[in-house]
Amino acid sequence: MQGTNSNNRSVLKGIALLSGVALLAKILSAAYRIPYQNLSGDLGFYVYQQVYPLYGIIMVLAMYGFPVVLSKQRAELLASGKEEEARKIMSLFFYGLLLFSAVAWFSLFTFAKGIAFMMGDIRLATPIRAMSYVVLLLPFLSVGRGFHQGEGDLIPTAVSHIAEQFMRVLFILGFTYVFVQLRFDAYTIGTGAAYGSVFGGIAGVLLLLFLTKARWVRQLVHPFDLNFLSMMKRNFALMKQSIFICITALILVLFQLIDAFTVVRLLQKSSTIEIIAFEAKGVFDRSQPLLQLGTILTTTLTLALVPMLSKAVMEGHMALARKYQNLSYRLTILVGGAATVGLFVIIEPTNYLLFTDTTGTNVLRVMSLAILFSSLFTTISAVLQGYNYTYLPAIAVVLGVFIKFSSNFILIPIYGTLGAAWSTVLAVILMVAFLLLAFKKKKSLYLGFFSSYVPIICVLGGMGLLTFLWKNGLTSLFSGDSRELSAIIALSSAGFGGAIVAICLFTMPIFTEEEWGNIPKLNKVRVRLKKLLH
Repeated sequence: MQGTNSNNRSVLKGIALLSGVALLAKILSAAYRIPYQNLSGDLGFYVYQQVYPLYGIIMVLAMYGFPVVLSKQRAELLASGKEEEARKIMSLFFYGLLLFSAVAWFSLFTFAKGIAFMMGDIRLATPIRAMSYVVLLLPFLSVGRGFHQGEGDLIPTAVSHIAEQFMRVLFILGFTYVFVQLRFDAYTIGTGAAYGSVFGGIAGVLLLLFLTKARWVRQLVHPFDLNFLSMMKRNFALMKQSIFICITALILVLFQLIDAFTVVRLLQKSSTIEIIAFEAKGVFDRSQPLLQLGTILTTTLTLALVPMLSKAVMEGHMALARKYQNLSYRLTILVGGAATVGLFVIIEPTNYLLFTDTTGTNVLRVMSLAILFSSLFTTISAVLQGYNYTYLPAIAVVLGVFIKFSSNFILIPIYGTLGAAWSTVLAVILMVAFLLLAFKKKKSLYLGFFSSYVPIICVLGGMGLLTFLWKNGLTSLFSGDSRELSAIIALSSAGFGGAIVAICLFTMPIFTEEEWGNIPKLNKVRVRLKKLLH
């Protein structure tokens, strides 16, 4: 019994570490794009963002998809004492992924010119070929992580993931700085950044092998001892499960992939000069780190409630589950709404501060609206999984991809990149609406009383108005147009808005004391601030 408790504590520590590392990796993945754009300019940023979705899709599968499915299969087999069967399933998965990766790499490398042509810029062929090597790392990262997760050891996954992200950022910014100093063109800089992503992935693989002493490699069954037909069938099923599991994490990357193939093409069809179309796409891509960071901030707080909700559902405490559900939505609207409203108000000085000028401010302002709705989508998807309705978010993603793709064709020819921004917002709004309607049809949706949302709406409205007045006051007080002044206005306005929200949290009945106890991360901040004030 003591050994079981010790193992459980070890697993819980591993989950906590993995969650913290995943958060840090997401922040790194979003934040490095700001200095990258500063170094390479909008054209260089455009080149990298066109090929980034390939990396993003592979790494989501290698972190959240394939390892989870493999670890579940192995854990079940090992618990039943079927060690040889566990070795075979791991080997089948590895060789199947290896074959898939080889075919995918060959296709991407060979048809890079065709893909670049479809994107509307034949010069993207070289960066696409450079990024294609990332695909070859998929079997090593997926199976290496899945093997140890199946044994309850999450540390190799966590350490390899953060190392891969850290080295990737280091290589990307290092190559970019050197190539800019050497006055290379935007496409060479983008190619260097793509290789930086590949080298980061290689560092993750090498560290994974070192930490685990390559135990999983030594346990692989010889490929000739496996049935090829069986391997294909089993791998197809495993891949389908993997994509199903991580599809909600793929949504923003899939939207970026759609934009990579449609924005420049549609701008060109609208008689936009080639170089202007490329730079306009680069300016549009400035919104991606802002959208990612805003969504990460919100969901980090709200998703902490989901395990408690899942436990309540499993134990049949449906009234308690409804309370957690309602609290999740209100917290998402509060935090996501604050990020959206705040960014909407201060987007012009923020754009200048982060990206060196105010080009594309209106596009970024529209994209800031997607923070709230993408956060709501993530939260509702997680809640649905807690109720075992895992297929509904997958349907919503398919719907969102269709809406995003079709609305791009309608809106971009009329409004340019502003149309692409509105198509993203429209897609996430309709995805949220679909999930709410589907959840209601299952008779499990509980939004709570409207009165519980009124204080949140008042806080967001008040914060938006006062922050707007603060920002305009500073703008009229200080004359001039510089990045330093934009930094003062943006940062002080953000701090002012954050202070308003914090004060309202203490003085208004937004959450009950019982609800505060269920929001551990935010409650810790609240308790510390209360101690400072007294």
